[in-house]
Amino acid sequence: MRGINIIKKSVYLVAFSLYSFTVSAQSLKVGLIDYPPHINFDEALNKSPLYQYVNTVLLPLDLHVEFIKLPRKRATLELMKGNIDLLLPSSTSLENKTKKKLSSSIFQSVPGLCFKKESFIPILSATHRFDDLTIGVHINSSVVAGLKDSEAQLVYIGGDNATKRGMEMTKKGRIDAFYHPSPINVYHRKSLIYKEIACSYFHGYSTPVYIAVADTLPTKKFRLIDNAFQNAMLKQTYEYYFASRK
Repeated sequence: MRGINIIKKSVYLVAFSLYSFTVSAQSLKVGLIDYPPHINFDEALNKSPLYQYVNTVLLPLDLHVEFIKLPRKRATLELMKGNIDLLLPSSTSLENKTKKKLSSSIFQSVPGLCFKKESFIPILSATHRFDDLTIGVHINSSVVAGLKDSEAQLVYIGGDNATKRGMEMTKKGRIDAFYHPSPINVYHRKSLIYKEIACSYFHGYSTPVYIAVADTLPTKKFRLIDNAFQNAMLKQTYEYYFASRK
């Protein structure tokens, strides 16, 4: 009889422990927008550098984290409704609708144009040189004002592997250039297309990219997450982490 009581007590303790873990491990839903090369839906999520960095920061916290891939427009609505707690990276259109975000930007985005080497334009501030060009743009990219206001013909590319397809179209001469959100990802000596493609940057158009926060996220949880990112960036910024992967 005593043995049965011990077994019952053990079962109770296990059940209580599982219950305590479930209660203590609060959920956190993190929405992700396709934002190559930092978040790239064309490959496995665990290969995306921004996901890797954010997951490493959140991992030590007592939170059950769920990452959810979302289309850009739906992601904004889900955040506004409070169906997700965080959204990264935040977009310009989103920032016009909500002011709540983590204290510091996660990185500075510096876009550029990639050309066939024989057609390379090194200084992108000379926007009059775009007038007769056909330029491919990833459908999820926010185009800088200098390019948007030029006379260039912009061709938006969507679907799977849009960035890769845009670069291939540039290589084959089907478009004059491709607007890349972060040319450093393709314009380096280890790249397979380095000898055929040259990229330049829209210096002066770098914009801070944030992790947006739902208004419904409790203040205590917000502070926990915000402090975790502040401490992580003091040790190693995401930009340094991204550059060190090359």
